[in-house]
Amino acid sequence: MITEEQKELLKQYKEKAFISSVLAEESYNYYNFVKNLINVPLIICNTAMVCINGSVEDQNTLKILNIILNSSTGLILSFISNFKIYEHISQFHQLQIKFNKLSHLIDSKITNEIDNINIDYIQNIIEDYDSICEGQEFAFPLKIKNKIKMQYINKMSLPTTLSADIVECKADSLCCKV
Repeated sequence: MITEEQKELLKQYKEKAFISSVLAEESYNYYNFVKNLINVPLIICNTAMVCINGSVEDQNTLKILNIILNSSTGLILSFISNFKIYEHISQFHQLQIKFNKLSHLIDSKITNEIDNINIDYIQNIIEDYDSICEGQEFAFPLKIKNKIKMQYINKMSLPTTLSADIVECKADSLCCKV
């Protein structure tokens, strides 16, 4: 049997996992929107190139237009690659799934097997949560962090990524203000 403090700790990790899942889902949706926004000009450039190739007969004009459209396509693809849009989407989708599963696992155990919870189980939950956080390569977008923080502050236990604010200090160094 666990103490009330241990039960509260487990509840806090459930809340942290839940909020992290929401953060990951919002970040996934954000980067999906960015991807779709960037893909629109790509589709337009490729469609325009097909139309121009079929309708323009002057070879010099066709050559110039193809250079412009091909360089535009290359520039758009470079933005997608440089900002690692697809990697962000993939990571945040995987994080959402992992945090959601962890939250559900804790909730199920608290609801259905409260008498079978022991210190080792709590330690494993903490280690699982930390492991998921350590595997995160990209930070959550600041506007999403602020939105979620305002939504859940003083209502649930916030993950560390929301409970610490980064502020600028002297000599352009970054400090952490908790």
